[in-house]
Amino acid sequence: MNSSTGAQAGNILVFRIGQLGDTLISLPAIHAIRERHPHHRLVLLTERQETASFVSSWEVLGPTGWFADVVFYRTARGVLRRLFTLLTLAWQLRWLRCEMVYDLTPERKLMQSCRDRFFFKRVIGIRDYHGGGYLTRPDKNAAGVLPQIEPEWKRLLRAAGAEMPATPFHLSIPEEERRKAQELLVRAGIPAGVRLLGVGPGSKMPSKVWPLERFREVGSRLLKNYPNCMLLVVGGRDDVARGKELCSAWGPRARNLAGELSPYGSAEVLRQCIAYVGNDTGAMHLAGMVGTPCVALFSARDYPGQWEPYGKGHVVLRHETECAGCMRTDCPYENKCLNLISVDEAEKAVNSVINDPLMY
Repeated sequence: MNSSTGAQAGNILVFRIGQLGDTLISLPAIHAIRERHPHHRLVLLTERQETASFVSSWEVLGPTGWFADVVFYRTARGVLRRLFTLLTLAWQLRWLRCEMVYDLTPERKLMQSCRDRFFFKRVIGIRDYHGGGYLTRPDKNAAGVLPQIEPEWKRLLRAAGAEMPATPFHLSIPEEERRKAQELLVRAGIPAGVRLLGVGPGSKMPSKVWPLERFREVGSRLLKNYPNCMLLVVGGRDDVARGKELCSAWGPRARNLAGELSPYGSAEVLRQCIAYVGNDTGAMHLAGMVGTPCVALFSARDYPGQWEPYGKGHVVLRHETECAGCMRTDCPYENKCLNLISVDEAEKAVNSVINDPLMY
């Protein structure tokens, strides 16, 4: 059936897993799928997060209104449990009788990619299969440096068979979340007309966290340089303590909003900021999706380019080290690569993205 004409068509399955940042960078691709199949029912297939502090894909994708339904599965341990999970999931998905599937999973090894394709095409019986594939990671060059690779959001657009959009994707924020964010800013006593700068000092991955004392110093410099500026710490519940410590040091022109809002509420706060400075985390991707320029502080644990924020106008600070590409969650070298990013470098980058005479 042609999806662009006629009455309501059948189901299309979209397979996407991950947490906040992973889901956000998939939005342009999923939006393109929704636009291409306006009369189909989209059904999301995603994992169920076991930790309350993790943001699930459905928390981000549900409010978009793009999906008619969601199917969750749990990651199982042990051969028998995995087999039971697969059989249960297969029964659920076969019952949906999906016409096609878009496999937008994060990077896969070759065996995982082949397994996914076999599951959807042979076990579930969805012959019209799009996406999948596995990410090839090039070796370091002759100088021992990791090469730049394309951003993940571009890879996912290709996996969805979509062209680069003529106009950049922009995250739509529900009106209720806008209202809650505005009410929080009012309760926080933020004066009208003040310029806001978002700060993201946390991450669930210790190897991605820039030293807190450097956030404290760069924030103090920015407050001195820009008297019409206030600093807002954003993030989840795990970032509350960091935010409290920073705001205590920064004084009355700083507010700790970590853990106070949903992802969409945080997006609304970041939308009102002139810039974001912080770690490679979900808050950074939220800022990119609402068009706020980022100064993104990246470790060298992964390839340069892949997880950079969506859109233009960002400055990514990253230093190569001999151990670059380690993919470690915890760094045995005290985050050597991140420590190479100096306070001076971060301050200069923030100055460059602000570029607003009204700040002075």
